[in-house]
Amino acid sequence: MKILFVCTGNTCRSVMAEYYTRSKLDDLGITGITVSSAGVATVDGQPASQGALAVLEELEIDASAHVSRFINLEIAEAADKIYALAKNHIEILKLNFPSVKEKVELLGSKSVPDPIGLTLEEYRDSLDMIVAAVDKHILSKL
Repeated sequence: MKILFVCTGNTCRSVMAEYYTRSKLDDLGITGITVSSAGVATVDGQPASQGALAVLEELEIDASAHVSRFINLEIAEAADKIYALAKNHIEILKLNFPSVKEKVELLGSKSVPDPIGLTLEEYRDSLDMIVAAVDKHILSKL
């Protein structure tokens, strides 16, 4: 199974979702699932934001190797499940990649606020929402 997390710039929310999910899968000894991320409005090769790196590090998760990538049809079609971090990402994905619309859903029950450029507390709040959603909607179903 291939899981793809999508946000805007692929430097904050989708990075936190990707690396948290990978870490939990490793902790649980679950194999056969690949996790990646991409952005709907980014350029390839950008590092994760300092805030995302810092709050993940608080959970002993290292995302320093992350580089952003712009989503394209090949990336979208390769995923078995695509989790958007905000409702507007769903609209963008369905508009640009209609062939994958059945695979796309919001990660949680509501959009995760974009913490880019904000305080570490706001990054923590976004990560808390991501953790709760991943635990409830992905990990609990494995």
